[in-house]
Amino acid sequence: MKCARRTAALTCAVLAVSLAGFSTVSAPQAHAQAETDGLIRVVHGLRGLVADIYLDGTLVLPTFQPERSTDPLAIPAGDHVIEIRTAGAASTESPLLAQTVTVPSGFRGSMVAHLGPTGAPQLSVFADDVTAVPAGTSRLVVRHAAAAQGVTVLLNAQPVLRDVAPTTERAEVVTAGPYEIEVTPLAGGAPLAAPQNVEYPDGTANFMYLIGSESAGTLGWAAVQVTDLQTAPERIQTGDGSTELATPAAGVATGRLIAVMMAAMVLVAVVSRSRSRRIAG
Repeated sequence: MKCARRTAALTCAVLAVSLAGFSTVSAPQAHAQAETDGLIRVVHGLRGLVADIYLDGTLVLPTFQPERSTDPLAIPAGDHVIEIRTAGAASTESPLLAQTVTVPSGFRGSMVAHLGPTGAPQLSVFADDVTAVPAGTSRLVVRHAAAAQGVTVLLNAQPVLRDVAPTTERAEVVTAGPYEIEVTPLAGGAPLAAPQNVEYPDGTANFMYLIGSESAGTLGWAAVQVTDLQTAPERIQTGDGSTELATPAAGVATGRLIAVMMAAMVLVAVVSRSRSRRIAG
């Protein structure tokens, strides 16, 4: 009877391990459904300004350097007042910029402080596309955050993104590798800013912010790169010249199943040895 009780207990343990292993598959989905915060990356595109940034009256980013960005910050969903002051200015001073920004529940994106089309500072919010890209490629996202006309974006002197209007974005998946990026007027002609050498590695999303002022001759780039977006190959070599399908989800599930089966085999072996000792005794 003791052996039977021990066997039953170990069997329950195996079932518990099995359920725990597979319940993790749906855990992120449950978490996403319950999510109320937004994840916002803040990008400082006001050239030459070291800033203090306030969220609903609280200083959250002191001495924020221009042409820099934060990691994604958790911000509760809803309306928030963003204020920007010169670094070190008293919180009672009138801000250089005060704007209400709405954060949707579960939103993932970036908020950039920049010059608008008229040259006045403003905030713009963009949703970030960080979905996977095909193997050997990279996603280029150009965001027009400058006091400038609409532009055409060229890579290695070839037009890639046309008609990028102020406060809008355009995106394209390109072959991974080094490039020279430049912008010209929509009708073509001389570059509006000095060409810049960039590197777009495999499996990345590259958010390029055109910032500054065309009339002041200060146009340039601020960049944010997100890594690890590679798509797994659709087929893998089996070693005998043939191929078989492979997906990340299937690989994870198979690994969990193998782990559960190994745990079950070990527990069964323990039960068998225990029973053998009792019978022999």
